[in-house]
Amino acid sequence: MASRRTPILLLTIAILSMFPVGCATKKYVRHRIDERVAPLENRTGELEETSRRNSADIQRLDGEVNEARARADKAQVTADAATAKAVDASAKADKVNTRVDKLVENIDAYTLLKTVTVNFMVNRDLLDDTAISELSALVAELRGKKGYVLDIQGYTDATGADKKNMMLSDRRARAVYQYLAENGVPLFRMNLLGFGKGQPVADNDSREGRAQNRRVEVRVMVTQIRD
Repeated sequence: MASRRTPILLLTIAILSMFPVGCATKKYVRHRIDERVAPLENRTGELEETSRRNSADIQRLDGEVNEARARADKAQVTADAATAKAVDASAKADKVNTRVDKLVENIDAYTLLKTVTVNFMVNRDLLDDTAISELSALVAELRGKKGYVLDIQGYTDATGADKKNMMLSDRRARAVYQYLAENGVPLFRMNLLGFGKGQPVADNDSREGRAQNRRVEVRVMVTQIRD
């Protein structure tokens, strides 16, 4: 406040020097001083208000900048984490591709060891007790072994439409695949496919022959090259 009054005081002295003491009354001098001082005081107040608003704006902008920096830092952390996950996923994919390439390269080295056959009721894709017993024995035989793959092939008899039989043979193969997977056979060691009524092993003109054709064959392929 002292700094604010100093220029006003100097102005007052200057104005007083303009008027001879003898010819100016105190009232007149005070009036002239107020005329010149009042605008200055108003202007000073305006400047102080502008300064206060500018300070508030600066503080607000500082807060927004800090918030923006915090969001940018958080986004960077998220991006870094996503990059790390992508690199890890890429490494795992490369490892799987290497294993697949190795299997493909060695596919001609696989030979048929044995075939396990399970049969199904008419229009059914559920495993009966006999099928479960056969598959359980196969799981026990394969437990802990390496160097093998399973070709799971589903079939039907010749009755019914071709499209329906293809779908039914696929469901039968998938039922066997599901049971083996649930009992510890690794997924990458199994391939499945439905062949419909193709490749019959018996005459479809007899009931006994059709019963034999409603089947899934699990072909156990082995190689001397260990994976």
